[in-house]
Amino acid sequence: MPVLPSFTLTHQWTRELRRWKPGVLVAVHLRLPDDEPVTVGHYGAAPELVTAAAAAGRIAALDDPRGHEVFVPRAVAVAEVRRVRDIPQGTGWRYVPGAHGRRPCGCPVCVVPGAYKGAAIRRRYAAL
Repeated sequence: MPVLPSFTLTHQWTRELRRWKPGVLVAVHLRLPDDEPVTVGHYGAAPELVTAAAAAGRIAALDDPRGHEVFVPRAVAVAEVRRVRDIPQGTGWRYVPGAHGRRPCGCPVCVVPGAYKGAAIRRRYAAL
């Protein structure tokens, strides 16, 4: 993600990634050339190849950038790393952006066996 004025939007993926990656996550700030090719898009759609400057501009112009991501399709050089910092591990959305206040889907794809409170969610889903 490009660094945005909102700390929460900049580090929105932290909470979702914590579901799949145990341990502490950190933020790595990079400086890329403006003409560097990257892919940008919403996680549920096909990404588009654009320059780093265009990707940052697109995401900054969105009313709600939650769920958007930028990928650098090459190895990042050590000289491009500007900062590594600790960040709060609970920042951001869970499951999908805007999920707060909506009942979770209980299908076997969304709630895998062994998931926290998964059996109760699947029972409520089956009762519908």
